[in-house]
Amino acid sequence: MRLGLRNLNGEPRGTFRARSESGSADDMLHALRDALSGLLAQASVAREAVAYAVMGSPGVVDPVSGRLQHASNLPGWDDKATLTALQDLFGPNFLIMKDVYLAALGEAEARNADGAKDFVLLSVGRGVGAAVVRDGQPLSGANGLAGEIAFLPLGVDPFSPNAPSLRGSLEEAASADAMLSYGEFDGVAELVRAAREGHPRATEALARESRLVAYALSPLILVADPPLVVLTGSVGLHGGPEFAQSVQHDLAEPAPGPDSSGGNQCSRGTRDASWSRDQGHRTGLGHDDDGPLIGLPQTSWQWP
Repeated sequence: MRLGLRNLNGEPRGTFRARSESGSADDMLHALRDALSGLLAQASVAREAVAYAVMGSPGVVDPVSGRLQHASNLPGWDDKATLTALQDLFGPNFLIMKDVYLAALGEAEARNADGAKDFVLLSVGRGVGAAVVRDGQPLSGANGLAGEIAFLPLGVDPFSPNAPSLRGSLEEAASADAMLSYGEFDGVAELVRAAREGHPRATEALARESRLVAYALSPLILVADPPLVVLTGSVGLHGGPEFAQSVQHDLAEPAPGPDSSGGNQCSRGTRDASWSRDQGHRTGLGHDDDGPLIGLPQTSWQWP
């Protein structure tokens, strides 16, 4: 996790990074407390001087109660006690938002000068999530569930009582953890580097991931019809333009079936990483002449 501090003019005052011992709520809260103390000490700012705190979190934030749900990667994170502890830690002026929506807001701000107010953002990392952005704002839906494509059925009868899992069929198949397990590598950057060097297992894992990402994007593109798709998360960012182009190619193919062989504030990172229409890199679910551009974020998490 990465914390950032800015003054009321929006100028950065400092950043602080921390890592929890595990993904449990207790460990995450402990790491957050230490990180907040370290950040404020680094910037010589008193806790009382913090006017507002905003946090991006995995899972779904109930728009009425503020409760966290569907954060299965963080055991205990959706307990009511967790929200109370976060409010105690960050104070009364505290806003918690779905992390993908927060990333989408940052992306919309970075693209504002270019007039790109409508796009779909897909984040693939430890989890899988999406945001449909219209007029610069992510659409959350009636219950904050918009973009929860982790639960998209994959390779099983969606009506079977054994089909869904707590994590979601797509996320179990397409997350960074799943890709690394399939490719037998320890890190996304290492796997991508090995694939570019021609390592057979890494190449196969990355190609499989591209097909899964295309599968995830297909319903979003068909329903939202965006002019632009932004790939982010550790897989999208480490995969870079080559991975984005692979996803474009796979989107032009029939929708893939299952494989039978079964941090930091958003910073202005990869400027102009998306392809322009003049270069002709487009995809349209089988049509090369129209459809969304697939590219990298202009704001991105800094991944190790």
